Amino acid sequence: MGWDVVKINYLGDWGKQIGLLGVGWERFGSEEQLQADPISHMLSVYTQVDQLFQSELVASMASKDRRRYPVAIETQGLTQGLFAERNAFFKRMEDGDEEAIALWKRFRAVSVKHYIQLYARLNVSFDEYTSESQVSPETMAEVEDMLKSKGLSEESNISWIINLNKHTAKSGMVLIRDRNGSGTYQLRELAAVLDRSRKYSFDKMIYVVADDHDMHFSRIIKILELMGMSDLAHKLHHVHFNKGSQMSEQLNHGNMLDDILDQCQSAMHESLKVNPEKAALFGDSDGSAVALGISALLVQELSARRATGHSFDISQMTSFGHGTGPELQYWYARLCSILKGASFDLSALSDEDFTPIEVEEYTELLRILVQYPDITTAAFKTLEPLIIMNYLVSVTDQLSICLEAEEAQKEPSPTPAETALFEAARQVLENGMRLLGITPATG
Repeated sequence: MGWDVVKINYLGDWGKQIGLLGVGWERFGSEEQLQADPISHMLSVYTQVDQLFQSELVASMASKDRRRYPVAIETQGLTQGLFAERNAFFKRMEDGDEEAIALWKRFRAVSVKHYIQLYARLNVSFDEYTSESQVSPETMAEVEDMLKSKGLSEESNISWIINLNKHTAKSGMVLIRDRNGSGTYQLRELAAVLDRSRKYSFDKMIYVVADDHDMHFSRIIKILELMGMSDLAHKLHHVHFNKGSQMSEQLNHGNMLDDILDQCQSAMHESLKVNPEKAALFGDSDGSAVALGISALLVQELSARRATGHSFDISQMTSFGHGTGPELQYWYARLCSILKGASFDLSALSDEDFTPIEVEEYTELLRILVQYPDITTAAFKTLEPLIIMNYLVSVTDQLSICLEAEEAQKEPSPTPAETALFEAARQVLENGMRLLGITPATG
């Protein structure tokens, strides 16, 4: 849409969840397993320690007033068990403890390497990888000074909080610095906004984060307004999405994305075997299964509204059924096959040359194609990929009608006018697919 866009992957590589991982490593870590399969072992370690931590946390919260916010539990301080161990490990990180920092650097390095490789499989790239750990300490101190000078933050049980009940209609307490002196995620978020504003002078910053962060971002925006930064606050936009697909139920909990991609590609191999005529359009079966498997997953996820849950069925998404990724790729590949031998000078066609396509099925396809600019504008305004996905399905639906009509006429090859129309359809399909991050697979 003409904007200069910078794509940033903001990693949660700092904070008490990393402290919990550090405690888990001390209990369950294996140097041998970390060397062999670092990501799986880190996940295993975190899962084990988090299960223990959650049971302790539930018991501790149950002993408090249930009407209080979780942050109140934090500010009162639980000084025993994993809660205290987690906080202590993170405090070591913030204090620059060499052993804690060295372990954190190892975890971070293998994670970033894995992310880059994993996103590449999804045709996703970022202009910048940044993280909580890279937020400027000077900017964090600046934010804290502003909050104190404006009377927004206050000391409570050795912690520093913002009690939004006192300043706005929004309820709740926002922890800025905990009782151990550690800066919080919310403080780093506020500082990151200022850092990015100064670095990029952005017109809009769009957060794409799951919907369980709705309250977090609404509070960040409100705090910026209270700090006298309404102009900056109004440039922030949280685009949420629902994490509630049935993926976990279908694939069992603990499956990572690369495992899911492998399963999609394996299922796509089988789908190509049972559809040999369609598979013939794509050439190499191994390469096609990889590309079509990725398309299958992307099309399924982009065919649902961001805020709604949806089912997850690998066998269905890798079929050539209506509205699936393989079907979309099939119609694109079929157009490419039809157009492969065409050698007309389409710019030299006269009005008379277009007479053969002045029939309903062709004019309806043309009517749909000319809607593409309006469709992309609507998707831009709502930031809903579903709009483009539904549109591409409408193109292939009408294209199938046109090709059925052509085959019924038993023409040996498309006329110049049909070639022009099919080339327009191919271009629109490619544009829409690439806009959604889907690479056309033509063999």
